[in-house]
Amino acid sequence: MSTSPKTRPQISIALMILLMSIFAVMSAGMFYASRVGAIQDEIAIFGGNSATSEPNRAAHLIFLMFTYTSPLLLALVLGTIVSIMRFRNRPTVTRRVTLPPA
Repeated sequence: MSTSPKTRPQISIALMILLMSIFAVMSAGMFYASRVGAIQDEIAIFGGNSATSEPNRAAHLIFLMFTYTSPLLLALVLGTIVSIMRFRNRPTVTRRVTLPPA
């Protein structure tokens, strides 16, 4: 009875960069969410404090715009990067020029 060696799961660099960029965008969204007054009030109430913040519409609008546009922008940037990588790694085509017999 022979035991086959167990292979470790491997993560490619492209997948690692993709995951890092997704988590970076998510953390930026959480940062903007923490600046919105309504969310600060909810966190304060959850923590047992009273909610006494004034409405900050600018932070709320920035958070909403970030939330709605970040998936589209992330897809646009990643799609562009993949297209550039495919363009740079495409196989080169050599053309043969045949001359008519003299």
